[in-house]
Amino acid sequence: MIQQLYSIFAFCTLAMAAFGLGRPLWRGLGLGEEDRLSAAVWSVALGLIAAGLLWLGLGLLGLLYVPLVGVITMVACAWGLSEAVRGRLHVAEREAFSLPHASPAAPQLPDEAPELPDEAPWGPPGRWVGRGIVAAAVCACLGSLVGALAPPTAGDALCYHLELPKTFLLQHEIGYLPYHDNATFPLLAEMWYLWALALDGGVGAQLVHWGLGVLLALATVVLATPLLGRPWAWVAGALVVLTPGVNNQMTAPLNDVALAAMTTLALAAWWRAAFCDEDQRWFVVAGVAAGGALGTKYIALVFAAALAAVWIWCMVRKPHQRRFLLQGAAVVAVVAASIGGPWYARAAWYRGNPVFPFLGEVFGDAGTAVSATETLPKDKAPLGRDLSGLLSAPWQVTMHPERFGGRGHQLGVVLLAAVPGMVLARRLRGLGTLLTVALGYGVLWYLLRQNVRFLFPAVAPLCVAATWVWIELRRFPRPARWISGGAFACAVAASCAAAVTRCGGQVGVAVGWEDRDAYLVRHEPTYRAAAVANALLGADAHLLSQDYRAFYFDHRVTRENFYRRYTHYDREIRRPTEFGRRLREAGFTHLLLAETVAGDGIGYDSTLSRLAEAQWAVDTGESLCTLDEYFYRDADGALRHYRLVWLR
Repeated sequence: MIQQLYSIFAFCTLAMAAFGLGRPLWRGLGLGEEDRLSAAVWSVALGLIAAGLLWLGLGLLGLLYVPLVGVITMVACAWGLSEAVRGRLHVAEREAFSLPHASPAAPQLPDEAPELPDEAPWGPPGRWVGRGIVAAAVCACLGSLVGALAPPTAGDALCYHLELPKTFLLQHEIGYLPYHDNATFPLLAEMWYLWALALDGGVGAQLVHWGLGVLLALATVVLATPLLGRPWAWVAGALVVLTPGVNNQMTAPLNDVALAAMTTLALAAWWRAAFCDEDQRWFVVAGVAAGGALGTKYIALVFAAALAAVWIWCMVRKPHQRRFLLQGAAVVAVVAASIGGPWYARAAWYRGNPVFPFLGEVFGDAGTAVSATETLPKDKAPLGRDLSGLLSAPWQVTMHPERFGGRGHQLGVVLLAAVPGMVLARRLRGLGTLLTVALGYGVLWYLLRQNVRFLFPAVAPLCVAATWVWIELRRFPRPARWISGGAFACAVAASCAAAVTRCGGQVGVAVGWEDRDAYLVRHEPTYRAAAVANALLGADAHLLSQDYRAFYFDHRVTRENFYRRYTHYDREIRRPTEFGRRLREAGFTHLLLAETVAGDGIGYDSTLSRLAEAQWAVDTGESLCTLDEYFYRDADGALRHYRLVWLR
């Protein structure tokens, strides 16, 4: 239980430090403190982006030391606490002076705008609707919190979302890893995980992504408030965390929810600037959030293209605002490029391609032995790329998500059910613009890579639209309202129940009843090999691994498929006895062999195992010594055979 409490404490410290870093930035922009929720959301978001840039800068300078990260965190956390206390005292002072029985001689504070935006012309949601949906969202968040408190086992997380930050911390720099394709990706989210690893470990990093899911919901509230009013905006935010794929990803340190949070914040700031306040400072905020999105994942470029198209259309439709929107576009472009651009410049420097490994046929992959990567492979477009597939995409993605990356990332039926309602709903100022951005992004998604988790940036505007449909149902006859409301309630309840029950297997380790090591032995295939290696091998050990998961190894691990693709070492081995010698000459000391022996799960390339078996057949183990061997039934149902081998 002590470990769990420390992980929660580390996460809270990180969150408060982000608030402390972002608060001066938000106050410097001077965009108002009246809406305390909005100010807090923006302060945390700006602080996270500033922290990511700070860790990047320290990493490029070779100064990524855990004590230094800790000192900066403590200072920022102390500042954040002081800001929070000062804000609370200010509110208490304002309330005290506004009491009806206050003395007439008491000093009066200047008039301030109300904390919440003006009420919308329609009434707030009924008590059972508003409180029920928000309560369901809270339960879903608590359910995902249980999963986030278990040690990380997600494959992509152990492959690079956590493995790369761990490596950077060990090396004290963000250097170039030639045999790791992901090392030159945009890694802003991984900088936040690096922060959590410095304070705690893998569980702390998972809690960061859980917190980013909460931030996404609150960003949706900020986005929806000017359109729907604050009471209904809470419903829109609740629908976001009730989206099954979003809630499921909050239990693992990935980056799709992080990207959705950044794009939603960028959209909210852009909308405020273009349609609400007409204040250029909001374009600066939009540029910062857009830069955060670009620094998180390549797919943010697609969202930027969709937003740019709508931006151009707005300039065409509103000639009186054309100069203002054009200036805003320049501000957003410059700020976003300044914040997200370093990651692309780093990829261009090391790979000769700013979006490596994509568009290799355009930029080439300088300095590598890799052929140009096919950017639009057919197997990434299950629906094809014609009009009929586009029209059927909403139904197919919702009802058959296993074809588009897995049921764990599904969007749920609430968003699909709102589509016919949008036909009957009245026009709401500004909502059409948000939906056009989401629709444009969806079309580009369809033409590029049809993975359902890449649709997360569109979830927030779609939830705003679904909430508007719910508001409009009030105009319909009572039978229609009851039927639609019942179906909506069933869908929300099902999403909440799935979120609560999904992590039932993690309750024991989340509350400390089960040891984390014992949990990992049962749930992570490579953990046993990592434990043996960490106990037996020296600090200079270097493993060549068939498995792509390397986070739990304390030693340097190179993925065999990347190494083979870059060096073609297997083609240079003429006799079986040359295998071990060549790998030792290349600097490897051990092998991790992983073979799928039964089942239809993910298979590993057999090149390394085949070469090792060929040498074993000749020298009967004199050069290759097995340190540990075991079988593991993986989550995909496959039975795998693992061997940790010493290259003597």
